Amino acid sequence: MMPPVNAPSEAATDSCVHAQQLAHRCREHRHEGVVFRSWGAGPLLLLVHGGVGSWTHWVRNIAALAHRCTVLALDLPGYGASVDVPAELSEDGYLDWVARAVRSAADGATVDVAGFSFGGTVAAAVAARLGAQGGRLSMIAPGGFGEPVGRQIPLKPRPKDGADNDALHAVLAFNLGQWMLSAVPQPDDPVVRLHKANLDRARYDSRRIGWRNTLLADLHQIRSPVQILWGDADRLAHPSVKDRLELCREARPDLGLEIVPDCGHWAQYERSRRINDWLLAFHADARSRSTPALARHATAVVDRLP
Repeated sequence: MMPPVNAPSEAATDSCVHAQQLAHRCREHRHEGVVFRSWGAGPLLLLVHGGVGSWTHWVRNIAALAHRCTVLALDLPGYGASVDVPAELSEDGYLDWVARAVRSAADGATVDVAGFSFGGTVAAAVAARLGAQGGRLSMIAPGGFGEPVGRQIPLKPRPKDGADNDALHAVLAFNLGQWMLSAVPQPDDPVVRLHKANLDRARYDSRRIGWRNTLLADLHQIRSPVQILWGDADRLAHPSVKDRLELCREARPDLGLEIVPDCGHWAQYERSRRINDWLLAFHADARSRSTPALARHATAVVDRLP
């Protein structure tokens, strides 16, 4: 059994240092060219990162979840330590590939899945492909609603190679505050270094899958319980968080959902303690709430949105 890693707080935590600690304590394995890292013991919970990301999108969640689950955090093909994506591979071929890798990593066991952003789109597609082997599904601010025509997010262009590090970090911090977080972090905040490390190793355009209109069809197909967690200040949710949630509830009237107040797109980083509590309640607490109760709660949550 690997030595435990204490869960980080939401304030004054160097996420890069914590990621290094997690990396030193993980069990690393490769399936179909996809790298998985695992921690803890208990039922399997797969974590799927977002676009221009890696397993470190879950740096503030892994330790808490690993107290109750066997956490599997992957690097999707074309990201982090996983292999590159062949240029000729279709989007469905990409998703089939990930599903095969997950089946191999799970080794016949039932696997719950949690996905963030583009990873939420992938998680739903993988859960649909897993069939009876797929357990519960959580999605945090998922994509998969089609191209967000009309969405405007003011981003600064990344400086050219060789630019001053301070200037680069200032741009990355500004952009993080526009599309990932609810406020702009300081350029020397560890989250900027964490994000830059992921950007530097991202080789696949997540929009190829994240901008397809596939999520609702996948939700129709999945038979396991589903929950969605969403920050109320997510600027990527177009035209609004409420509009996207209502579409999801039409596809799955029984889904559970929670809204994170004063929170942007990267909710599991920005409000990690609340997200960890909800993930554990859904995936590790013996399925404590019934489907009708989840649906009634979801109705109340959506009704409170502006």
